[in-house]
Amino acid sequence: MAYEAVPIDVEIQKLTVAQRDALSRHKIHENLNTLFANENMPLIIGGLVASFFGAKLAGDIISDLEEKVGKVSQGVKDGITDTIAKGEKELITDPQNWVATNLAGLISLGSKIKAPVWAPGGLK
Repeated sequence: MAYEAVPIDVEIQKLTVAQRDALSRHKIHENLNTLFANENMPLIIGGLVASFFGAKLAGDIISDLEEKVGKVSQGVKDGITDTIAKGEKELITDPQNWVATNLAGLISLGSKIKAPVWAPGGLK
């Protein structure tokens, strides 16, 4: 028989099966509320989503590269996977910096793309 330390002012009583199940459901509900009330929960969920899509993205990049180029060395595959994993880690640990860095990169990329110049004869 296991013994537990119980505070003096707590009354111990035997529970029925229905009471024990109800208490168990209540504790699960409280634990979930505590978990979702945590201010870091969006970061945790974002990290899980990022890691799932990051692994898929790495696989897609490697397969597309092999379709276009042919056989790709294991070192290149590892480099792609490591780069994506590094980005995921940065996204999880410092999401504001990650968004600022990547958004700035996309904006600078957009400024380098020139719009086509329309002329009466077609594109120039």
